[in-house]
Amino acid sequence: MPPNVITTITDLESFVEQISPAPWLAMDTEFMRESTYYPILCLIQIATDEVSACIDVLSLDHIDPLLELLRKESQLKIFHSCRQDLEVLYAEYQLIPKPLFDTQVAASILGLDEQISYAELVAQKSSVHLAKTESRTDWKKRPLSAAQIDYALDDVIHLGPLYSKLESDLDTENRTPWLAEECEKLLLSSNYFVDPENAWMQVKGIGKLSAKQFYYVRRIAHWREQSAQTKNLPRRWILPDPAILEACQLKDFSGESISQCLKQHAPKSMRHSNDISKILQQSIPTNIIEDLQEPADNRLSKEQKALIKRLMEFSRHRAEQINTSASLLANRKSLVDLVLGKQSRVESGWRKSQIGDELATIVDSEPSE
Repeated sequence: MPPNVITTITDLESFVEQISPAPWLAMDTEFMRESTYYPILCLIQIATDEVSACIDVLSLDHIDPLLELLRKESQLKIFHSCRQDLEVLYAEYQLIPKPLFDTQVAASILGLDEQISYAELVAQKSSVHLAKTESRTDWKKRPLSAAQIDYALDDVIHLGPLYSKLESDLDTENRTPWLAEECEKLLLSSNYFVDPENAWMQVKGIGKLSAKQFYYVRRIAHWREQSAQTKNLPRRWILPDPAILEACQLKDFSGESISQCLKQHAPKSMRHSNDISKILQQSIPTNIIEDLQEPADNRLSKEQKALIKRLMEFSRHRAEQINTSASLLANRKSLVDLVLGKQSRVESGWRKSQIGDELATIVDSEPSE
């Protein structure tokens, strides 16, 4: 292996000693999750302003020296679009590195697109054009090629210079607190683990169900999530969303009926017919029957759609005025939530002072239906 690919504990210990004094660590990960529930971590890339390396997780029995360092909060950890990286680190090691600086979030606060890619940001800020040849590579395969290693290291060696430029710009615009607020939300462990009790929230298309059907969906979604986690399989491999909805709307929950339903809508899930039948045939406790509620109806009226359109136009105009990303400032979901009377992210933090109060005034001034 090249010297900047770490495959032994001795080399890892030496690298950790090298990077320990650095004020920040630029980080990225490479992982695979095509056929698993949990992502398979393959590489961790780390750079400082002096050294960089790929830690080959698959070749090491453990990475304890690195984990010990990353759990300390004395060094800033720099990522670009960190959600998936934090998810894999949390799944593998129960680790969420902090404090955190996300260059994608910082760039969007400063007026660039909320989803700006790392390569595009590097090109804009450093005039360096990164190769994209390994973007769909199989990171589990060994040995790693020189092209794979270069690609992986590119993902971190430019993060430090990006951080310096973005941090300076944030400070100039007095927006460092905005970034701190956004990064604080990214550090919540609840972002990276689905509680089976709340797994129904992952099911699309529940808005038109009756209260009982909604209850059945919650039962099946709970079972599916537990099964996916236990078997480490994608949840759609256990039972896809459309099949959940179809099964829960049947009038007959017998094994034969469920089997026929799955044969039509999800034939690969037919092996679970009896399990699903047993779950749906369980009686609903009396105390729960009285409290059964239909899922929230989020369908918008014509007047609400028109109002949301006006709010989006207002938000785009405000984003241009203050030079920040319109979707970061107030995306459509946050505006729909506001109109429906749900908790909206524009009602707190930096968004409240920048636009939330005015949006609320507009909504409140609308005549009630």
